[in-house]
Amino acid sequence: MPDDNMQQCAAQVLDTMHLIMRSIGNEIRNRTPSELSMQQFRGILAIHINKGASLSDIAEHLGSTVSSASKMVDGLVDRGLIERTTDPDDHRKLVLALTDEGKSTMDTIDLLALNCLSGKLSPLSANECAIINLAMNVIRSAFMQSPTEDARR
Repeated sequence: MPDDNMQQCAAQVLDTMHLIMRSIGNEIRNRTPSELSMQQFRGILAIHINKGASLSDIAEHLGSTVSSASKMVDGLVDRGLIERTTDPDDHRKLVLALTDEGKSTMDTIDLLALNCLSGKLSPLSANECAIINLAMNVIRSAFMQSPTEDARR
C-alpha cells in the first residue's frame, strides 16, 4: 500500500492531468472544424498511437464494448478519417489505420493542443519551466517501465 506522501503525489498528478485535459479538450472543441466528439478523438488517438490496432484494442482503450467501438469506427470510416484493412497474418482480424485525412486531423489537433499548452505556460519563468520539464521526465520514466516491472508491484 502506498504511503501518504505517495498518495498525495498521485492525487496531484491526477488532478493536474484532468485539469490539463479539460483545458485542451475545450480548446480543441472550440477550434477544430472536424467536429469530433471527445470519444472519437480518443479513438483516433488510440489508432494513431497503436499502429495496427484492432477493434477490440480500441474498445479496451476507450473502456467501451466492442459493439460501441464498432459504431464509432463506422462513423470515422464514413468520414474518411480511418480505414479498415485485413491483417496480412490473420485474415479474420481487421486492422485500423488513419487515412491521410485522419493523419492531417491528428496533426491539426496536436498543434492546437501544443499551442494551448504553450499559451497556458507562457507566464512561467525559465526556472519554473525547467522544474516542469524535470518533473515530466520523472513521471514519464515511472510510466515507461517494462510490463514485468509493473506486474511485480
